[in-house]
Amino acid sequence: MKKLLAVLLALGLAAAYSAARAEDMKMDMDGKAKKETLTGTLVDVACYLDDGDTGNDHGGMKACGTECLKGGSPAGLLVGKKLYILAFPAPVFENYVGQKMELTGTVYGETNLIPVKAAVVDKDGKKKDVNIKGKAMM
Repeated sequence: MKKLLAVLLALGLAAAYSAARAEDMKMDMDGKAKKETLTGTLVDVACYLDDGDTGNDHGGMKACGTECLKGGSPAGLLVGKKLYILAFPAPVFENYVGQKMELTGTVYGETNLIPVKAAVVDKDGKKKDVNIKGKAMM
């Protein structure tokens, strides 16, 4: 009887853990992590979190966002008021801080994005692809 209870408890815990992970990773119907396309402003995460800066020029410094990404500060995509942290080498995005971008990739948890496709979106809504292939450390 004790063995049966232990097995049922283990199965219950495994089911609860699986359900939590599925919710956390935004799974599709097949149980795989879900790809999403998001559009927002590319930001330097450190300056955004410290001071709310969303442009490239801030803190009294021209191209501060670019310099921060070159130095290894993570890049993020601000979609409305939600900040997605890009799990990708930041220097790839150094020339796009403050610009509107469309990123397609896999979202893990609520705010971690591994992009596989990127495009800059101009004021007229036209998209220009950004080559990010072969630049990931994964």
